Amino acid sequence: MSSSKHRRTRTSLRRSGSSLFHSEAPSARHLRVQSTLSEDVSLLFRSELSDPMLEGVALTSCELSPEGRTVRIGYSLPHDANPATVKEALARAEGFLRSRLAQHLNLKRTPHLRFVLVGTAPRTEAEDGGDA
Repeated sequence: MSSSKHRRTRTSLRRSGSSLFHSEAPSARHLRVQSTLSEDVSLLFRSELSDPMLEGVALTSCELSPEGRTVRIGYSLPHDANPATVKEALARAEGFLRSRLAQHLNLKRTPHLRFVLVGTAPRTEAEDGGDA
């Protein structure tokens, strides 16, 4: 009977600890790693990826999860891009990007990259065939 009492106590402590963890502000190290990841991913994306399916795709945001295992990268598409083909191209590029990040960063584990579609870029007047 006392063991179940302890189990409930540990569970309630664990729950309260996890809710406090998510409500706290990120540490300076977490923000620094997130910023470095954002810079490195955007640099790699611009300079080292040569997939024609990714032309015109722009990275808009980069967010490191609290435990540091996943990076959510927001991207926007050009108006004429097919979202399915871009998603496949990003899935193919994930391994390459992670391996390059592992070489550049001094982290115990390289986080997984998760690409999230944010939106589509608006058409410009020149593309609409308007008077210039």
